[in-house]
Amino acid sequence: MYGLVALLVVIGAAVAQVPQPCHSPPQWECREIKVDPQQKFLERRRLVYDATNRRERRLEEIEIGSDKSYYDQLILWNENKMYQVDLKTRKCNVTVPYRPFFQRGTFPGEKFDYEGVIGGAGLPNEHVTIQQFSMNTTGEYRASIVSSPDCVPITNIHITTKYGFEQSNYYDISVGITDPMAFIPPKECNSS
Repeated sequence: MYGLVALLVVIGAAVAQVPQPCHSPPQWECREIKVDPQQKFLERRRLVYDATNRRERRLEEIEIGSDKSYYDQLILWNENKMYQVDLKTRKCNVTVPYRPFFQRGTFPGEKFDYEGVIGGAGLPNEHVTIQQFSMNTTGEYRASIVSSPDCVPITNIHITTKYGFEQSNYYDISVGITDPMAFIPPKECNSS
């Protein structure tokens, strides 16, 4: 009898050790690398993210010497509007967002997968503990890698049958929004 009680205590302690889904900060800024290997697509941009009000500002980084078009995008999902300014021509296009709002960082319903370390695990101030959470439902797969214990987003992978593959890697992250004008439509869009 005592052996069974001791076994249940050990099992209970082990189950209690499994990390629970954390809550990523609702507002933050970063630099982002968005990747779609199927379409051989890589985009570097500055991102200002606000989950509370469901809005994002994305400013693509321009490669010197490239003739590619670069964009400044403001997406306001609550208003169902997307402002896109071509940074070469300064022409504005106002449309509806091309996809629904995808929460960045952890997502409700995700389950803990694993914990690991990025960098030199045994070196002081040279590593970050990370956790991965994921969910897999019909037509959709999500994986979120976040720092631990603060749950700051590092990578999001989102695969849907409707919208395809989307992977975002975040760096130079700061929690909060420093630019109070980040979600004001660009001046080029005032006449649109």
